[in-house]
Amino acid sequence: MIEQNALHRAPSMQRPEPPAAARSGERASPVRLVRGHIATIAGFVTSGLAPELPSAVPWRFRVPGAPYGAATLTGLYFPSPGSRDLVVLLHGMGGDVRSAYQRPATAALRAQGLSVLRLGQRGSSRDPEDLHHAGLWEDIAAVMSGDPIVARYERIFVVGFSMGGHVALRLAAAGHPRLAAVASICSPLYLDRAVSHMDRPESVVYRRHVLAGLKRMYREVARSRPMPVPPSVVDQAATLREWDRLTVVRRFGFRDPTAYYEAQGAGRILGSLVTPALLLYSRQDPMVPPATLAGLEAHGGLSSPARVVWMDGGGHIALPRRLDLGLDPIVPRTPYEQIAAWLRRHRAPGGAS
Repeated sequence: MIEQNALHRAPSMQRPEPPAAARSGERASPVRLVRGHIATIAGFVTSGLAPELPSAVPWRFRVPGAPYGAATLTGLYFPSPGSRDLVVLLHGMGGDVRSAYQRPATAALRAQGLSVLRLGQRGSSRDPEDLHHAGLWEDIAAVMSGDPIVARYERIFVVGFSMGGHVALRLAAAGHPRLAAVASICSPLYLDRAVSHMDRPESVVYRRHVLAGLKRMYREVARSRPMPVPPSVVDQAATLREWDRLTVVRRFGFRDPTAYYEAQGAGRILGSLVTPALLLYSRQDPMVPPATLAGLEAHGGLSSPARVVWMDGGGHIALPRRLDLGLDPIVPRTPYEQIAAWLRRHRAPGGAS
């Protein structure tokens, strides 16, 4: 069955309506905030302890010149014998294809008979040539149009984590004949608000972790091409807004960080999605809390292919043990089994269901 309804109703455990904090902009309760921190850190640790699947095949694709110049993308490909469907996983800001949170996702999705491609965005490879930004969906579209491995599959799904989910939503607004559906997990929507939250003193641990990955990426890129700002200067950036001012703004020609956030933020295009999108949020996410999503309810039902689900447990890209999307009762109430089943309810515009 192809699911193309408006904002769908889920069981009461996973209500799609924004929580009070998202409606009013208030902060989460101290207890919920502590739980979110614990879940986020525990998810990071347990994912890191999970073994990597031994069946990874190195993947490589050369993006043509337009619109941001040619660049080589790399990734890890996990084929599932006989599968007609491919899930592209997009890592978060400062991450790469080996980021640990993708391990349980890869294993669970392959167990459902889906092939998986962990796609590294510009700058995330070990020999990076360029930077990416929060709205750069064109590279993923180029992969879907031109990569011979991707061409083997009838349906393509994209699942993005945090900022990777933001890119997935931008792709869902642009659409692609081979793209059947996307899922974004704990993704920011209003970039200015999200960056302001991450730049608060209370977020210093998470901010330093993200900035460490970004600065490492920038240093590697600077070894292969001239960059407008020396790495020694970029290394001094203490906030995400300063990072964006020194790097993304200069590389991609935005006037300033505010102009970048306004131009690329997914919040402003939620009403024009053309691809089915599942947006998963935790009420106790310490990095993308409900307060940063205030205004989400102003979109009403969003566009017809969109569904928002608020989860009571979990943390940032740390899904709760149980997730119920209101699907067929035979589908296990575990996160990636539910996500896989939701994705498979959709067909690509130019392909078979």
